[in-house]
Amino acid sequence: MAGREGSSHTGGDSVVEALERLGVEVVFGIPSVHNIPIYDALARRGSIKVVTVRHEQAAAGAADAYARVSGRLGAFITSTGPGAANAMGGLLEAFVSGSPVLHLTGQIDSRFLGQKRGFIHEVPAQGEMLGSLSKRVLTAATAESIFGLVLEAAGEALTSPRGPVSVELPIDLQYAETGPSEGSFIPPEPSAGFGREELARAVELLSAARRPLIWAGGGVVSAEADRELRELAERLGAGVITTPNARGVLPEDHPLCIGNLPWDAEVRRLAIASDLLVAVGTRYQATNTDLWRMKLPAGILQIDVRPEVPARNYPPALALEGDARLVLAELLEDLPARSGSDAQWRREVAAVAQSARRALRATLGPQEALLDETAAALDDESVVVKDSTIPAYTWGNRLLPVRAPRRSIMPNGFAIGLGLTHALGAAVASRRPVLLMAGDGGFMLAATELATIAQEELPVVAVVFNDGGYGILRNIQERQYGRRIGVDLGRPDFVGLAASLGVKAERVASADSYGKALRGALEAGRPHLIELDLAAIGPMAVTYTGTSRPPVEPVR
Repeated sequence: MAGREGSSHTGGDSVVEALERLGVEVVFGIPSVHNIPIYDALARRGSIKVVTVRHEQAAAGAADAYARVSGRLGAFITSTGPGAANAMGGLLEAFVSGSPVLHLTGQIDSRFLGQKRGFIHEVPAQGEMLGSLSKRVLTAATAESIFGLVLEAAGEALTSPRGPVSVELPIDLQYAETGPSEGSFIPPEPSAGFGREELARAVELLSAARRPLIWAGGGVVSAEADRELRELAERLGAGVITTPNARGVLPEDHPLCIGNLPWDAEVRRLAIASDLLVAVGTRYQATNTDLWRMKLPAGILQIDVRPEVPARNYPPALALEGDARLVLAELLEDLPARSGSDAQWRREVAAVAQSARRALRATLGPQEALLDETAAALDDESVVVKDSTIPAYTWGNRLLPVRAPRRSIMPNGFAIGLGLTHALGAAVASRRPVLLMAGDGGFMLAATELATIAQEELPVVAVVFNDGGYGILRNIQERQYGRRIGVDLGRPDFVGLAASLGVKAERVASADSYGKALRGALEAGRPHLIELDLAAIGPMAVTYTGTSRPPVEPVR
């Protein structure tokens, strides 16, 4: 296969051949003098869709969301130096989310690596920088090694616990001539690391439980174990608490689904009353457990690919190491058929789930109508992406119904500004309309990606909840200090901004007009922005200040 006319197969071709072997259908990125041979190979071969973003953080964020929604490898390309550095915020999010992401970055001419001579785009210790937020960083030493190196990186990214892997590709090796690549990619197999004795003990615990709960985390989603988890919950009669990442592993209208509501006082009392907690693929984030002050039963059966990690927060009575789907399948095979929990416990689970939702709805005030309008506009297959903003925290992440996994995306690093980049990647993956919930402050961190969404004609409906600033921080400052600084951002013309970038937009100021606009935008299936004036909607019944507190109490 020729490179430029008259040239032979290059290192850039080897990169694209590896992506083809991996089944990659789309890459996100920005062309640069330090990755242009890869882009030329993508253009010539025409086998992979290329989405050009406006900032490298968006490339990483889009690849992250693509992986979360599709369950497949997400891939993005950056330049060396500043380009790779720009991607670090998105790489951080992929890292804390355990997303299988392949980061292909240029690197300076291999002759000058490590010499600190001021080569264009040179960043000292780029590998160390990337390594802080990657499972591994691999650097090509020869053009002939590129193909195998990219396959190795992808295998590492897809091996549990999953996460991003970076590959540095010196520019001279991308241009270098090399032979066609040979070999195939063998996906990593899920594994389990426990014996028959541990399995028998786990079955004993499950069989004896009469007040069981399940706490499901993102590991259930990454293992595609939602069917097995549902079967276990129904066989045991166990209430199911979910982390934000596990929403939908049990439909949230199921009578056993408590959902993402561990903050509720009644849910916490239910947890204490439980005689067995089966924790699957969750690591008990601080925000979900009130800095680990939430009390859990002494009987915890932990299922995780690395059970020593969640044990740092809540030590289990028994841990089974392995892929959630494999472990649950073995447990179900050995678990005797029985009625599980008694009818009273099941009624209590259902009652607590309903009371927790009612209690949270009571805090929303006029935003309760926004929740209902949003829920009415969505269907079971809708993907909803949430940026870090008050409507997302209060009702988007907790009450907006989710009935299937990989339909709810949120920033696990709790950073603002990733929402639009996530919506971009989610829309490419789902090929259906995607709803974005973003605040006005966070939206501006990536607003230029509206141009990408317009150019690609992606069906992203961005709802900007405009309260004129960083609302959560404003509320925290006023609660703690009685004053505020740096949190009021004025009123940019979001409708005008969107229109200038080729996105249809409108401004609404009531729940009814919002619902009508949202339904129309989702049905149209084209890029759309809705600016919602929260001042016109009115304040929530309870001011939201999140989980932030001054560090005056000892951590558990």
